Amino acid sequence: MQYSRDKNLLLTVYFLFYFFVFFFFALDHRLLSQVRPVLFWYNRDLAELTLIGLGLPRWMIAHPAAFAAMDGLVFTIPASLIVFAARKKRFSRPLGWFFTLFFALYILLADIFWQVHLEPFVVYWLLSFCFLTNDERTFYRILRLCRYYFLYLFVSAAVWKIARGAVFHGQEMSHILLVHHGYLLSGDCDTWTCGMYRWLIAHPAYAQSLYIASVVLEASFLAGFFTRRFDRLLILLSIVFVVADLVVMRIPYWTLLVGAAALWVDSGSRERAIVVYETTHHENLPALLDLAASRFPRVVVFLQELSWQNLCGEGSPSDRWPGTEFVRQAPGSPNRPFIHRLFAHIRRHRCSHLHLSTLDNNLLVFAWRIAMAGNLHVSLTIHEVNAWFAHTDRSIRGISESLARLFFQWRIGHYTFFLPSMAARFQQRLPGASTSFIPSRFYTRGPSGEAASPDIPQVAARPSGEAASPDIPQVAARPSGEAALPDIAQAALRTQQFDAASPFTIVIPGSIDPNRRDYEIIAAFFESWQPARPVRLVLLGDGNSGYAKTVISRLQNVESTIFRLVYYAGYVPEAIYEREIRAAHLFWSPLRVEKKGSRDEPEVYGQTTASGLTADLLLNDIPALVPAGFVLSPPFDKALLSYSSPADVASILDRLLADGQKLSRLRQEIDSAFSFFVKENFTGAFEELMGSASRSIAS
Repeated sequence: MQYSRDKNLLLTVYFLFYFFVFFFFALDHRLLSQVRPVLFWYNRDLAELTLIGLGLPRWMIAHPAAFAAMDGLVFTIPASLIVFAARKKRFSRPLGWFFTLFFALYILLADIFWQVHLEPFVVYWLLSFCFLTNDERTFYRILRLCRYYFLYLFVSAAVWKIARGAVFHGQEMSHILLVHHGYLLSGDCDTWTCGMYRWLIAHPAYAQSLYIASVVLEASFLAGFFTRRFDRLLILLSIVFVVADLVVMRIPYWTLLVGAAALWVDSGSRERAIVVYETTHHENLPALLDLAASRFPRVVVFLQELSWQNLCGEGSPSDRWPGTEFVRQAPGSPNRPFIHRLFAHIRRHRCSHLHLSTLDNNLLVFAWRIAMAGNLHVSLTIHEVNAWFAHTDRSIRGISESLARLFFQWRIGHYTFFLPSMAARFQQRLPGASTSFIPSRFYTRGPSGEAASPDIPQVAARPSGEAASPDIPQVAARPSGEAALPDIAQAALRTQQFDAASPFTIVIPGSIDPNRRDYEIIAAFFESWQPARPVRLVLLGDGNSGYAKTVISRLQNVESTIFRLVYYAGYVPEAIYEREIRAAHLFWSPLRVEKKGSRDEPEVYGQTTASGLTADLLLNDIPALVPAGFVLSPPFDKALLSYSSPADVASILDRLLADGQKLSRLRQEIDSAFSFFVKENFTGAFEELMGSASRSIAS
């Protein structure tokens, strides 16, 4: 949960600063037991005067061991609080109160005995109140208070400088430098910093420009009282101020930066809404959108126009998910303005969740945007496990992506995968991550087994009067014997008449790509195999590449009265894609089990990456021919028919063609196994992905 992450972040940052502060106290001999001579000062502070009135400083001077005891407690109390929080995953209220009260006492005594400046430590004291509660709302209310105090420190400094007229006095900064660094200037002054001080004193106009710039920087924190939009920028400005103050004034105000944690942790409330970002892998969205629509009152999807057109096999995405808002990227438009629009929407509507369904480009842009997004719950779908951990310094892009991935591995805690084996592999490499298995879509019952007409694929009808989409090829019924148009599905028409009465349809889904699939075995097999009944082979991928055309040419040469080839020259619309799959009797996925991933990292199908076959299987109840070595977890494994050679393929196909009952039994087993892939079985995984923050709309 975001609350747990924010608690751990504050605990870590706070006590890193805390122990560094007291470590430097010890180095400078400023711990109470190290201060010599032991005197106390009457400061004009009511709390300190109260302690003096109670006699505590006098008693401690009379009992020197009390100084050592105080120094011991300043380290052991916070250590006990940290150990308790780490073991119990919550704060101890008694320890929290003890620490808060003791810290205030120690700092007051430090001011009494050696004049420590109290101002930087007020924010430490205020932040310590966060360790007094385990209530989420109270925790964030305290952080908001600390945030306002941190902003006040800078704004009040600017107001004071303006009110006393210092910004209008041209010699102000030169005078400050002369007074503050007098002891350096009176010596040898052989360092670059001393030379810089002399130059600034001799050029008061430049020195005053620095002073005015510091006032403008401090005054810019006023924006934080009206909006959280610039909080990350204000953190950067606070660091710039501290560094500049250290260089120019030699004042170590770095202790103040612990208050930046209150700016980093976004303590504002958010609308319970999920925003989903997708690029081209639209086939992986259906299950996620089904779950999101039932668990969130508002779902917004940012995706490309082509992905929106092909998100559903039939009908419109807006009809299938009526409550979901779709924001579409126009064809040809650049990605970065669309990404800016995505995060502008999240910021404007204070959405609680962002899911990145695909993240393959602009990683550094996303890293920066997410870093600036506050307490947004971010989850991610991983397509390639090894690629996610790849690091390279061979190019600027490789370096930037490596840095972005390191940030994501720290920032993103929830991931989803299309296979359980991928989730297990990922968790081995990132043990602290939350990993969920959610399929790309949920299973729909297979057809009756009757194949669609093999002559020409069907296309979903358009509403009357609607213009044809330029991205979806239109298919028109052709007269007998007339060839199909060259830019749509191609079906060979030779002088031989294909027997289309009862063809056995084999579909090879996916891109015709030699890196992913071995089409050599396909071509060689059909050049030598003689089927016992008519076979219709469908290449369900873009056939326009040079490699694809070579494969298609070889298969066209073996067409006959019992074998027909159907292929596609161009993008295959989802309507046609799903119709072909639902009309099929068998998948054949000639995967190269070991392949190079998108970043040239070695990936293994079924283990570190998922083939599109895992999505295609859920569109029908038919088995799939796959090469030996390709292994899927149950219940996917029920659909796999493995082969090691063309002879194995021939044996499997001959049995299926000869024995219709065998195929029917296989389909019944697959149908029974795939009944697991229903929405109700993945609501728990989805809630884990969402950080257990989602709940049914009905509730």
